[in-house]
Amino acid sequence: MNNIIGIILVAGLLLLNGCSQSDQTTKDASAGKVIKLWVAPEESQEAFWKIVVERWNKSGLGLPVEFKTIPAVESSEKAILTALVADNAPDISTNIFSGFSTQLAGLGQLQDLSVMDGYQELVSVRHMETIMQDWDQNGKKYVFPLYSNPTLIWWRRDILQRLGITKIPETYDDVYALSKQYAASDNKYGMQIMTGKIWYDRWFDFISFYYAASNGKPYVKDGRAVYNNEAGLAVLTFMETIYKNGWTALDFESDDPLTTGLVVGGVRGPWSISFFERMYPDTLKKIVVGPMITKHKGEGKTFTLADSKGLVIFKSSKVKEAAFDFISWVFSNDEISLLWLEKTSLPPARGDLMDNVIFKRFYDTHPMARQYASYVNVAIPSAFTQSTIDVQKTMGFEMIDPVKFGIKTPKEALADAIRRTDKILQAEH
Repeated sequence: MNNIIGIILVAGLLLLNGCSQSDQTTKDASAGKVIKLWVAPEESQEAFWKIVVERWNKSGLGLPVEFKTIPAVESSEKAILTALVADNAPDISTNIFSGFSTQLAGLGQLQDLSVMDGYQELVSVRHMETIMQDWDQNGKKYVFPLYSNPTLIWWRRDILQRLGITKIPETYDDVYALSKQYAASDNKYGMQIMTGKIWYDRWFDFISFYYAASNGKPYVKDGRAVYNNEAGLAVLTFMETIYKNGWTALDFESDDPLTTGLVVGGVRGPWSISFFERMYPDTLKKIVVGPMITKHKGEGKTFTLADSKGLVIFKSSKVKEAAFDFISWVFSNDEISLLWLEKTSLPPARGDLMDNVIFKRFYDTHPMARQYASYVNVAIPSAFTQSTIDVQKTMGFEMIDPVKFGIKTPKEALADAIRRTDKILQAEH
């Protein structure tokens, strides 16, 4: 908490040198005549909101909405904290992930959406009952998730065929077998295990693997780290086996190893589809998508991480009810959900993507996107903790790196990571 307060104080000092709020729109917003909306600084999402806000403002159904992208500071989180200190926060902001929402809720800055008129109806019309259970924070719902990006594994179909493998790998043993076979040819690797060295890369390696191994169980619960269990040990032992046998590289610093054939598989999200369409269309034609791997193949779909963000209404807003009316209008409209999908290619956080006929035409012509959409209902957001960065940095330097370099056994690494993480989490309270 001291770190958060420090950030906010710094943000406040920065804003003392900031720009004036003298324009008429700002005055109207301060008087509660305008709904201020900040959206993610991302081109496709900005294009979506431009269309939606224009439609709303022309409809005359409520207060007009003024939107802009979250100001370009070091991060969206810093920009929002800065605005809160300066009493210049928007009424609504998108681009909020689970960890940041926990910080904001802990500071008393967020409105509980579950008490707003129309909340239950909005959740019902989008079939989000199960999804919203994963966004619960002590019985309150501060975030309305906009999209859910399940992590899945891309495999080079052409290489699998060349190796005589006719089934998409689903278990650790499957990966061991193909790695042993492929690594014997020209110094190649079976699978990219680690996504990178930065704290957020843990979402796309250990945490994704852990959700799969644990059937969606949390890795942080009630202020404690809880991944020192059978699932956590299975994942770390799998990683140790891959590294010990030289079946993956210590680092992949150059081009995406899937494009060069340096690896057969790696964890990717749905955002990779549009990127590969632009940059590596020939490689994309050779990709087949499979589930997150586990020790043993179970029944049903395998759980995975949801790289998911949502929107919040700030407590400081003078137009909370009007803001929620706007949100309800946007997200209860199936055609607008389709527009979101068409503009961003990100699966809307809905429980009916596979059943609602309005999405059928899109998914009929986008089969890879359809595969991702089919996993939305088993994709879990990251932990709700104010210490997301420190928790995931600890996973790296106390656990994954020592196992990767053979310094610790998986059991030792898990115990050390849990011990340090619990100290971090205890400092929150």
